[in-house]
Amino acid sequence: ASDLAFRVATRRWGADCAWTEMFYSDKIVSDAGYMEQVLESSPEDRPLVVQVCGNDPTMMAAAAAKIERFCQDDLFGLDAIEINLGCPQKRAMDGHFGSYLLDKRDWDLVCDMVSAMDQAVDVPILCKIRLLQTRDQTLEFALRLQDAGCSLLTVHGRQRGSQRHGRKGPANLEEVAFLKTQLRIPVICNGNIRCAQDVVANLLSTGADGVMSAEGVLSNAAVFAQAKQLEEGKEPGMSNPREAALEYLQCAEQYPTPFHIVHQHVAC
Repeated sequence: ASDLAFRVATRRWGADCAWTEMFYSDKIVSDAGYMEQVLESSPEDRPLVVQVCGNDPTMMAAAAAKIERFCQDDLFGLDAIEINLGCPQKRAMDGHFGSYLLDKRDWDLVCDMVSAMDQAVDVPILCKIRLLQTRDQTLEFALRLQDAGCSLLTVHGRQRGSQRHGRKGPANLEEVAFLKTQLRIPVICNGNIRCAQDVVANLLSTGADGVMSAEGVLSNAAVFAQAKQLEEGKEPGMSNPREAALEYLQCAEQYPTPFHIVHQHVAC
């Protein structure tokens, strides 16, 4: 879970930017209290990217505008809004969002969402995708997102897989590296981050503008600080999980966090 305490902790441990969890565009628009319930922030929680999902351009644009107003008026600012086109979970399949919008029949719809959101807000619109069936398909789709107004593309180097079989094998970083050479917008690589050495290796092999970690940072919240130490020729510190857990607990005390979420992080 990308709760405020954990986002702040990862920033203290070297993350340059943090994303919220994925929020539902229809709930943002229809439920007046939804944003207050699901999103909190602090002056320390910047740069901040709010992640949203949906499949209707008008609804997504309205949600983006509401997110921007809420973050600017009631929180501590906002740096970008991202359309999640990578979620492979059953809820995404049932709701027809996330990675289930990657099929070619939905490309026009997705590009309409990007354009509508880009026109509705002042902050950049970002997208996160997975690899498609072929290199040519992934490139064609990425170029269309770029032309529609996407300002930064995060690429998870695996295909969607299936509900039955899930993902198999490591992320294909060669495909991310190829996309980086073909796009004019920044590209972030997602996948294969298990330790600090992976962060450095992924940046070198892909030429990406950054790397994103989800599962990896849950098990080692200091992975980015350690990677920066490696780049400086130093031995990575904070390798003791207990040390990291105690610091997260301090953040959870500073930014009160429900016990079940704290337990999830400390038990990772």
